[in-house]
Amino acid sequence: MTMTLSGIITVLKDAGLFKELIVAGKWHDRAPEELANRTVLDLSYDSRTVKEGTLFFCKGLKFDPKYLTMAANQGASVAMAPADYSAQLKTSEHPDLPQVIVTDIQKAMATVSRAFFGYPDRNLTVIGYTGTKGKTTSVYFTRHVMAKALGKVVAQLSSIDECLDGETFIPAHLTTPESLDLFRMMKEAVDNQMKYLVMEVSSQSYKKSRVFGLPLDIGVFLNISPDHISPVEHPSFEDYLACKSEIIDNCRILVVNRECSQYDYLAEKAHDLGKQVISFGSDQSAADYQYRLGEHGYFTVTTANPALPKLDGDFRVMMPGDFNVANALAALTVAAQVAPVSEDFRAGLAETTVPGRMEFIKDKQGVVACVDYAHNYLSLTASFNFMKHEFKDGRLIVVIGAAGGKAESRRKDIGRALSQYADVAILTSEDNFFEDPHQIAADIKENIDNPDLEVIVNVDRKAAIEQAYAMAKPGDALFMAAKGRETFMHEKGKDVPYQGDYQITKQLMEK
Repeated sequence: MTMTLSGIITVLKDAGLFKELIVAGKWHDRAPEELANRTVLDLSYDSRTVKEGTLFFCKGLKFDPKYLTMAANQGASVAMAPADYSAQLKTSEHPDLPQVIVTDIQKAMATVSRAFFGYPDRNLTVIGYTGTKGKTTSVYFTRHVMAKALGKVVAQLSSIDECLDGETFIPAHLTTPESLDLFRMMKEAVDNQMKYLVMEVSSQSYKKSRVFGLPLDIGVFLNISPDHISPVEHPSFEDYLACKSEIIDNCRILVVNRECSQYDYLAEKAHDLGKQVISFGSDQSAADYQYRLGEHGYFTVTTANPALPKLDGDFRVMMPGDFNVANALAALTVAAQVAPVSEDFRAGLAETTVPGRMEFIKDKQGVVACVDYAHNYLSLTASFNFMKHEFKDGRLIVVIGAAGGKAESRRKDIGRALSQYADVAILTSEDNFFEDPHQIAADIKENIDNPDLEVIVNVDRKAAIEQAYAMAKPGDALFMAAKGRETFMHEKGKDVPYQGDYQITKQLMEK
């Protein structure tokens, strides 16, 4: 994998992203003859990983030019930046380091990365999921069903983990990776003979151009509700919806929840762009594929649109909660468009488990604990409702917090959900970032209006889980929200090691 300076400039010009090339203080519209064939051997946006022949991207809202100097000292052969850093770079020390100046560094990084790694998306059927909730679960459902039907040729990118060879999973760090990492991983998947990629596509990935230029064969829009509204994420619901709906611009087929609150807008936009629209939903909707709920995870699917592959029959998900049935039907709908419908669909769905998603543990005394990543009103109320239905005879004890520095409106929603369903709420740390966890807990508590709800504040998350288990009696149900199996906590700019909700709970209950 190599590119020349001249080739990089051509790719950027074709995308309308090139401004000028600066070499030793002089501006150029093309690479000078002596630099045109300068070869780039690697790409990086982290100065610590730069080596000889690397193209270094100067990205970030508050990019510090000292990192460019570090990259130059370590052998960077080309720099790409949104502005001229000649003065800070000390061109006398690096006179022949060309700076490619671009209109948008994030889009430029995506464009060049895609080209550098050989347009790997062209060798994959790419399926992208967006939605306020359910992305991860739906990705797991889809990968399991498709892998059962098609074999070990399905790669996965999710907020929990990544699979690039059809069978090995490694932990993930972002819902959607940075574009450079994304295209690098896609190239690895292609090299591993993968034929399909199922991935989460967050609103931030469009807002920050992490998936800029990436075409999707199928884009799936699960749902949307007011969330991620904050100064550092989306300033308004309109901005949130606009970013999420970019999936329509970039997909060939749109699979959409017929009962999504913005269905009419999404379908209208897709039709106006000439995209095929396939809908899924309950039997109370006018969806192309409809589900009818049974009990204990069973549901029946009916194909209402005869022009589509027939997907009729009885299915089951092993993760409890009615909300998972809609996610499962989204996965079945996608799979039916790329693989022949068979018994493998049913088996693949029933075998699906998601680490940290509605995982149950029961001790010898009859106390039940559930660990889940639920963190907003929709997912919490759906989970709490299921827990109250399944475990009627005891109390629902919830261990929960909220992320610091973002989506502050979520704290009100958490308080509201707790007021409706919980018997005991232990307010603790989630990912505090730079906020005081006591203040986050106070914000949640301020929005709890159920006088019968017992509220406890314990910002040490492990101690909070231990406290919840210590107070539980036979018949009670514990619910640990938001962290699942994550083994880190975001604290003051660092990832602090954390044992994990599931791991702590399992250890307590198996003593």
